[in-house]
Amino acid sequence: MKNLKLIRLVNEKPYLENNLKKDLHGIVVEESANAVLVLFFNPGNVGDYAIVKVSVQDVVFEKEEIPFKVKAELLCKLDEIIKNAQNYLKPSVVNDYDLVELMVEKEGYSKHGIHKGDIGCVMDSNAVQGYVEVDFNGIDENNNHYGDCISVKISDLKVIK
Repeated sequence: MKNLKLIRLVNEKPYLENNLKKDLHGIVVEESANAVLVLFFNPGNVGDYAIVKVSVQDVVFEKEEIPFKVKAELLCKLDEIIKNAQNYLKPSVVNDYDLVELMVEKEGYSKHGIHKGDIGCVMDSNAVQGYVEVDFNGIDENNNHYGDCISVKISDLKVIK
């Protein structure tokens, strides 16, 4: 049975192309003498992860352990996680309070009164499975409220400024 040890990255320089940052925590999924294969979760996008081969010199093994139930669930799904993994964490292309334009027309957005071409403001750039919260609220020329604050897929947005 794999141990699934927790590590902390202490030297990010060799892994900049993987978008890994110093002090990022990960889970060892495979060990060898000089390197470990580590599962890193993207702190800016829940649901995004990468598996990267890291030198043991660049990590610190933590004393804490993953709870048994979490470890068991990870082990059940580990083959699928490894198969679907990429080797880098996707960087965020939006920031808090960016003005964005909706680039697509989708039923999920239109049912909230949001349509292609509408301008909104990113309220929180921390994503969940590639979606961020965007505020499309406004007041028209007759002082009537329109729009909504909804989750929008990042790839459906264009940053204006």
